[in-house]
Amino acid sequence: MDTLPVDRTLSIYETLADRSVVKGTRERLSEHLMKMYLEGEKDPHRLTVYGLSYLRAFDRNLDSQT
Repeated sequence: MDTLPVDRTLSIYETLADRSVVKGTRERLSEHLMKMYLEGEKDPHRLTVYGLSYLRAFDRNLDSQT
C-alpha cells in the first residue's frame, strides 16, 4: 500500500472541506481506523471512506460546540 488510509483520509478531507486539521485529529483518526482494522476491515479504500465519515462527524461536533 503506497499511502496509509490515515494520510489519504486527511489529505482528501482537507481538500474537500477546505479546512485545516484540528490538533489531535490524526491521533483520533488513527485510533478509530485501527479499531476498524482490528475488527476485520482490511480494505484500505473502505478504511479511507470510514475515515472521511469519521472526520465529517467530528467536524459537525466541533461546529455545534461553537
